[in-house]
Amino acid sequence: MTSATHLIEHPDDLRAAARDLATAGSIAIDCESDGVHHWKSRLCVLQCALPDGEVFIFDALALPLRDALGEVLGEGGPVKVLHDLYFDAWLLRGASIALARVVDTSVHARFLGLRETGLATLLSQRFGVVLDKKFQQYDWAKRPLDEPLQDYLAGDVRHLHDLHRELDADARARLITSEVEEETGYALRRALRDADDERLPYAKVKGRHGLDAVGRAVLKRLAAARESLAELRDLPSGRVLSNAALVDVARRRPRSNERLKAMVQGGLRDDDSLAVWMAAVRDGEADGDVPPDERHYFESERGGMDGALRRRREVALQKWRAETATARGIDPQVVLPGHCLDAIAGADVRGADDLRRIDGVGEVRVLRDGDGIAACLAAV
Repeated sequence: MTSATHLIEHPDDLRAAARDLATAGSIAIDCESDGVHHWKSRLCVLQCALPDGEVFIFDALALPLRDALGEVLGEGGPVKVLHDLYFDAWLLRGASIALARVVDTSVHARFLGLRETGLATLLSQRFGVVLDKKFQQYDWAKRPLDEPLQDYLAGDVRHLHDLHRELDADARARLITSEVEEETGYALRRALRDADDERLPYAKVKGRHGLDAVGRAVLKRLAAARESLAELRDLPSGRVLSNAALVDVARRRPRSNERLKAMVQGGLRDDDSLAVWMAAVRDGEADGDVPPDERHYFESERGGMDGALRRRREVALQKWRAETATARGIDPQVVLPGHCLDAIAGADVRGADDLRRIDGVGEVRVLRDGDGIAACLAAV
């Protein structure tokens, strides 16, 4: 295996590297961003490895990656090998690159029932490769990308092909390849949907459901204020004010700076920021509610099913899944991933066609277990 690493910073080198990648049978990829340190996450670095271990590190801030690599990373290119693809697909989408034709070693590891599924652990256990994670929180917008940084970046992709070959062989031996592929496709679809999500800032805040009318209006004002402060100070939104604090303030609507300051621990609590939060609370109270056409954002994502009934259905499905997994000698997630179980529990599922409408279930599960799932629910 070659250990060559190439830092690609110029357009001519980009075009040459793109040709090499386009003709490969598969490429391993990973992405780095600056989102831990700045307001908006940007694609800063893209690492790609060929099956022989040769690595290309692309300076995404200096190069037109979409023009040169859009097709290579998309449907027309080779298979892409990633570990935990969600963030990479989300980040690439933000750079106008739609990732496609993917395999995910993280999904393989989870569905094989491995206790530790992190890349560093898997590479250490399987190949004795030790990844140095000292740059895990690095600001990848900084330049130059010196040799220690390049070594770190290369390590995250150089061994992915070998890892995939081993885990894929194990999945094939367990006869779970179809389920692995379905889950990988679901993860990719979810990442692309989330990247294209153009809802208002407050409509993405977890925990917003159940707020009263005034609370909804206050949350909207607070979320807008958070984005303004995050942009002004070039900080990630979550470091300006967490989602939990947003919802808490919207629900309790403090009347004093002292009370407000106690509720926003972990966020910005200087006098100027507190004045912004307090103004948002008062403006939201004056609004009284969000506009009628925005109120659906606060409807429960779990629909109108009675909570007690839904819980009984979840318990029944969990029991059925555990028994089925034990009988087949496979991990319960292979039988039915948690997100599918949750969606099924809250849906009107009476047969195969109803299951097909739930993203991530897949035709293999519908044909094999559709009747069993329907019978399980009918007995609740």
